[in-house]
Amino acid sequence: MDQQGLTQNAPRTERPDGGFTVLVVDDEEAVRRLACRMLTWTGYQALEARHGREALTTIEEYTGPIHLVLTDIKMPGMNGRELGRHVEQRWPGKPILYMSGFASEVFQGGLLEAGAPFLSKPFTQDDLAAKVRALLEG
Repeated sequence: MDQQGLTQNAPRTERPDGGFTVLVVDDEEAVRRLACRMLTWTGYQALEARHGREALTTIEEYTGPIHLVLTDIKMPGMNGRELGRHVEQRWPGKPILYMSGFASEVFQGGLLEAGAPFLSKPFTQDDLAAKVRALLEG
């Protein structure tokens, strides 16, 4: 605790009423739905998008805040990194967590720069929750 009696490691992002909302973007329905269920079980609200264009439309049209975007890297049309660039330009500061089942290909192939928030598929509910929490608090 610091001199004012506050914990220095306290989260910087307050959880809004109703919780945080995460947009899950993946062209594979089973993966997308499972990630949404895992997030819901962990206390988050989850929205779904099948591809990058649908994700951008969802962010623009959703009436509440979307606190984080969880996106697959390899998708037809607009890949996850392209989606990330659009989100960064239009909504600066919105956290983006990238995921893929091809981690070595993603980093060695230059699809994602080293150090970018990344979650390797397959992942557990605890893995997903920890990554999301770290991004929302950081």
